[in-house]
Amino acid sequence: MIWVLFYKLNLWVFSCFEYNPHVSWVFLPAGIRMIAVFIFGWAGVIGLFIGSIITNDAEMSSDVVYLAAISGLAPMLAKSACKWWFNIPDSLQGLTGSQLLVFAFAGAFANALFSSLQFYYSGIAESLHSFYPMFVGDLLGTLIIFYISLGLIRLSTTLYKLPV
Repeated sequence: MIWVLFYKLNLWVFSCFEYNPHVSWVFLPAGIRMIAVFIFGWAGVIGLFIGSIITNDAEMSSDVVYLAAISGLAPMLAKSACKWWFNIPDSLQGLTGSQLLVFAFAGAFANALFSSLQFYYSGIAESLHSFYPMFVGDLLGTLIIFYISLGLIRLSTTLYKLPV
């Protein structure tokens, strides 16, 4: 449900940054993708798949299913690659800013690559030109969500430590 909420919020706040009906220069749900698989693992992948199906405006087709699968599996692939390559812990606690940046970059790259290929091979797009704006949009959306989340975590721990 958080995916759906942020998808609608993104349409409302960042509609002026739309590259085409499938790609935005700022895409907040990309950050939700990464956090969902980082915290919930395969349950997050399933939730993202369902959320992507719900927010898709097209009638149900194999393209919708493939794009929904990419929406859940691409961040899981990025998570697995980052954990293996950079030894990133399972939780968000203790991550450095540079680790968050690497994770955001990997997730944005994986999603933009697989989505652009799906758009091209399914005939939705005539070229792979949507890769760059999708990568930028996913990266910006992920960084925005990561750093808002980090700020909220720091604020909550600060407020929690205040004397009553």
